[in-house]
Amino acid sequence: MSQMHQMQLSYMPTEDRILFRMNTKARQEFRFWMTRRYTSILWNTLSKMISDQEKKDEIQEERSEGPLKDALVESAKKEIEHQEIVSKSDFKTQYQESSYLPLGEEPALLFSVGVKPNDKAQPMLCMHPEKGQGIEMVLNDQILHSLCKLIVDTSKKADWKLDLRFAPPPSAEGEPPAGLN
Repeated sequence: MSQMHQMQLSYMPTEDRILFRMNTKARQEFRFWMTRRYTSILWNTLSKMISDQEKKDEIQEERSEGPLKDALVESAKKEIEHQEIVSKSDFKTQYQESSYLPLGEEPALLFSVGVKPNDKAQPMLCMHPEKGQGIEMVLNDQILHSLCKLIVDTSKKADWKLDLRFAPPPSAEGEPPAGLN
């Protein structure tokens, strides 16, 4: 698959699903259905990808400035960073339809989601239907945060009432996370 050009998420009330469309610079378009359950699982995966990236950044920051202490400050920093990255995205350009649909005209129902490293050790998001081809793509910070914004906005339109917050900061050592038995 060539480089991603645009992506679009639209809620389809008659299906009670989100239609995820992505086109490439080579003018290929891929279409997938996302259920409420799949969207929640995808969100958890994307949130973990962001947290993993932040952990790498924190390790570098701790080496130069010492450990960060306040969880509220961390949460606020995470939200500010997300808003800064999203503000650089183009959500105004209309999605460009493509007539070349390598996986067919009908959207495939997404079934599995995962992350694996590519040959350059970059995390690659893998989204696949139960049978047939899916997509695997490296998500830079811009694309990752933009996809998160599209999921939040579209889920609100669907009124799915999903908890689409970024993962809370880890609890103090030795304490189990709140709400778990």
